[in-house]
Amino acid sequence: MAPWPRLCPILFSIVLLIAFCVAHWGKRGFALSAFGDLAELGFLLVAATFMVRNAFASHGAARIFWLFSSAGIAFWIFGVAQWTEYEIVLRVSAPQTPVGDTLLFLKLVPLVAALAIEPQSQLTRRFRILGFLDFSFLLVYWFYCYAMWVIPYRFVVNEDGVYSFHFNTIDTLGHIIFVSVLGIVALRAQGAWRNLYRLYWASFALYTLSSMIANVAIDEGKYYSGSLYDLPLLTSVAGIAYFAILGGNLPVRSAPSPLTGVHSKSSRAVVLLPARIAMLATLSTPLIGFALLGSTGLSDNIGRFRVLATFLAMLILTALLSLKQDLLSSDLIRSLREANLACASLSNTRQRMLQVEKLASLGQVVARVANIVKKAVAATLNSSTTLIRDAAFGSPTRGMVEKLVSQAHRTDALLNNMLSFACESPLEITSVDLRQLLSAAVGLTRVGQNPCVQLEIKLEGEIPSVAADSSRILQVFLQIIGNGVDAVEEKGSGSLVITLRVVHQQVEVEFADSGGGLLEPEHVFDPFYTTKGVGKGVGLGLSTCYGIVRQHGGDISCRDRVGGGAVFTVSLPAAREGASRISLPNLAPVEGS
Repeated sequence: MAPWPRLCPILFSIVLLIAFCVAHWGKRGFALSAFGDLAELGFLLVAATFMVRNAFASHGAARIFWLFSSAGIAFWIFGVAQWTEYEIVLRVSAPQTPVGDTLLFLKLVPLVAALAIEPQSQLTRRFRILGFLDFSFLLVYWFYCYAMWVIPYRFVVNEDGVYSFHFNTIDTLGHIIFVSVLGIVALRAQGAWRNLYRLYWASFALYTLSSMIANVAIDEGKYYSGSLYDLPLLTSVAGIAYFAILGGNLPVRSAPSPLTGVHSKSSRAVVLLPARIAMLATLSTPLIGFALLGSTGLSDNIGRFRVLATFLAMLILTALLSLKQDLLSSDLIRSLREANLACASLSNTRQRMLQVEKLASLGQVVARVANIVKKAVAATLNSSTTLIRDAAFGSPTRGMVEKLVSQAHRTDALLNNMLSFACESPLEITSVDLRQLLSAAVGLTRVGQNPCVQLEIKLEGEIPSVAADSSRILQVFLQIIGNGVDAVEEKGSGSLVITLRVVHQQVEVEFADSGGGLLEPEHVFDPFYTTKGVGKGVGLGLSTCYGIVRQHGGDISCRDRVGGGAVFTVSLPAAREGASRISLPNLAPVEGS
């Protein structure tokens, strides 16, 4: 494909030079007409071929642009092909071709629709479907205008002069509108598309002017195919073909993301501009019908044909409008559902952020206070050791000091728990097999030997390793299993089901017990929240678990179990292959960034 942009100007120039020589020195006849018709048809085929190639090589809005453009050129090709058939096969010079004229007239619809897309932008599938519907509106309405103004004078009453005048008028008006819109698009375009659009505009402006001159020459009987009248027309078609060739060298944009497509300026233009034009077309059709009912001065046949065409156009446009409304309604319902889900997700995220903020601030205070008290406890233990060594065995002093040492050790254990909550020590991230870690937790808690608890462990599929600190995650498992056992024992007996599964590249461990359930699930992970009796817990266990899991980039949640009990779910990221041992300091305690 690389040589084509350099070779085509040379090849096209040679063809145009030959066309000039043949038109200037050649004699009017079959050979000259065949050369002129086939040259135009050849340029159009080149343009269509490269436009289709560009469509398959592009994405998003650029693909739709080239598809619409190739559809317009296809209409053009079929119209010129019928003209060529009349002149070459049937040997009719400058023939009247109503079907070909209709196709030449309709070619402007997909070409205008292509301009409205602005291919330098991105487009989502939803907007693409709406664009096709709006394109259908414009196609129906544009054909309706042709049926009202041109067709009756060819198929209802045969008046060649009126037919030619009306066709030339409406065709010229359509091309002027298209060239005007193309000029605006060329001024708004940026980068490589700007120069490409300028070539496109110059080619169509020359085509519009040359076709106007050729139509006047046909009416005066001076035109014949291959004459000098065709030279500017061939030049313009060659420019359109070169436009298609250069379009293949533009940078290919990636497929659009939904969010980008929804909020981009050009995507709104794709929907709003054609949609508003289609709305005006639909509203104007019944007005035209009412005007026809009161019109006079036309034959009954033409009047009936126009009224029938109006009613048929109204029927088709109404059907398209109903289809578009159904699509918009379903899209609105889907958007409302997505908005509800987004609001729910936002609310959950807000609750988690509040939880993280509370834990982070509290963790800093707890760590500071625990370290200060821990120093005092260490000093107390050192002094107590000296007193015990100096005191006589069995003396009252020794007994009091031993009680003091016992309480100091309990205080030190509580402080260690508080420091664990604050996550002061760094994480040692390795590849951890959760099945082995879970077996260790079950063994340490001895839940399998508890007659009150029926333990069941389920594996759903192959369970990969996770990137985690094994000692910290073991602490989480011990805490959740211990809470589940306590809940089942309070009820008397029950079950604890532990399930491992993989969900979206996360290893999920679910603990489901049949205990009394959760009184306030939203406060379970709050610091110092506990439902246990005095002396059985301080409410830092699950808060610590929350901080540990969040530090690992995972998630922990809880809910009431259907049929009674509670369900705790821990999700951890799966380990990458070849992951090595990494030590991560906890710069942000509890939050685990």
